[in-house]
Amino acid sequence: MEKFLKKLEEASIKEIEDDYKKLESQIIAERQRYEDSIDELKNLKQLIQQASGNIAQLFVCSKLAEKKCTTLRDDEKKRKTFKHAEIKFVPSEQLKSSIEKMKNLGETSAISSRTYNLYKVTKICDMKVRLKEDTSEDYCIILGSCIIDDTVIFTNYENDKLKRFDISSSSLIDYCEVPDPLGVCRVGEREVAVACGYSRVQFVSIHNKLSLLRSIKMNHMCYGTAYSNDKLYITDQYKSLYMCDMSGNILKTVTSDNSGQPIFECSNRITFNDKKDRLFVGDDEKGLVCFNAECDYIETVTDSDVRPDGVCTDGYGNVIVANFWLQTIVQCSRDGQKCDIIVNKTREYPRSVSIHHGLRKMFVGYRSDTVEVYNLTWKSD
Repeated sequence: MEKFLKKLEEASIKEIEDDYKKLESQIIAERQRYEDSIDELKNLKQLIQQASGNIAQLFVCSKLAEKKCTTLRDDEKKRKTFKHAEIKFVPSEQLKSSIEKMKNLGETSAISSRTYNLYKVTKICDMKVRLKEDTSEDYCIILGSCIIDDTVIFTNYENDKLKRFDISSSSLIDYCEVPDPLGVCRVGEREVAVACGYSRVQFVSIHNKLSLLRSIKMNHMCYGTAYSNDKLYITDQYKSLYMCDMSGNILKTVTSDNSGQPIFECSNRITFNDKKDRLFVGDDEKGLVCFNAECDYIETVTDSDVRPDGVCTDGYGNVIVANFWLQTIVQCSRDGQKCDIIVNKTREYPRSVSIHHGLRKMFVGYRSDTVEVYNLTWKSD
């Protein structure tokens, strides 16, 4: 950053010096023209004095002097610029406004020495997520979840609600009505984005009470969602991955690899690794599909034990996948390769998974009125 600012400073100084030299040369040239005109008038004056007895020569010299004086008066009107000349430096408003919008000099991520150590998982309890306000006679369907500080937010599809619970006490904090909520991700200090089924992303304030903010209309199904660097990444639970700006304008659509072959059979949940340089999309038919941050396809992890619906990161460099059909939870490395099965048989068919790395708790959502809560320790401890 210091080198960059120094480069801008040197470029600004050079531009000022170039403008000064240009103005200085113009003033010097003007002064030289004035001095030449004065010398010419002095010569004409001397000729007039010498021609006192020669009427013809006196007439010619007088006319030349009169013409020169007229030219000098005309030039004087045009040269008012140089009676007072200055160079002003105006700071770049674009640079100023860009810096003012920045919260810091970059994104940080805590990379622990625990990366790739295997988890030992112990079930703690079933967290009740059904509320008396829920009207559906069917079970709650928890299709998405994300960690916000020491709380966990669930998308309850069947009851059209976003629900927030305190992690330590497993108690409800608040909820809000959101039609067809599927995936959810944090998009800032005080907001989450909710993928709302057919063609909409709803932004929700997480400051104090959950409350609806703006929404954006999309032209495709919105199933899983992730966020990074002012961009939203959205899956459609079918064949596509979309990269959009925060207004919903599609920047890139990914459906096939470099050879033209379809990448997805069923694009499900989506997450970034801890370094934000690799994006993972769960596909319960093909495996864990990997992209870079620009949505360029890298590879598909086709291990038979990795067929995810839900995916998340743990804050230590590991990727955790919830396998719907296999009913397992698998720990993968930062690049998506399988490390080990950490839950061999879940209670139901898992749809979502999220981890609070500080409290070392894992939440697994199902088509159920409860969410399974697991305690995580390291096998090497």
